[in-house]
Amino acid sequence: MLRFAVTSIIARYWGVQFPLATLLVNSSGALAIGVVAAMPDLSTLGLIMMVGFLGSYTTVSSFSLQTISLWQSRHYQQAMLNVGLSFGLCLSLVWCGYAAGGLLW
Repeated sequence: MLRFAVTSIIARYWGVQFPLATLLVNSSGALAIGVVAAMPDLSTLGLIMMVGFLGSYTTVSSFSLQTISLWQSRHYQQAMLNVGLSFGLCLSLVWCGYAAGGLLW
C-alpha cells in the first residue's frame, strides 16, 4: 500500500517518463534495510521488518520491467541511467543506512 501511495504521488507530479517512483521506493527501502540490518542483536521484529515490510515495499520486478520497457521504446540512455542509479544509489544507501544504524544501536 505504501509503495502504491508513493508511486501515485510521484507519478502525479513528475510523470512516468522515467521510473523515478520506483527509484525512490527502492532507495528509501535500501536505506531502511541498512539501518535495520545494523541492529547488533537482530530481533524477530527486525527480521520481519526486513523480509516482510521492506521486502514487499521495494521491488526488483517493477525496476526490471520499467528498464526493459525503456529499452524497447529506444530510450537507451534512460534505461542505462535507471540501471546505474538503481544499483549505485541503492548499494550506497544500504551502506549509509548500515553505518547510521551502527551509530543508533
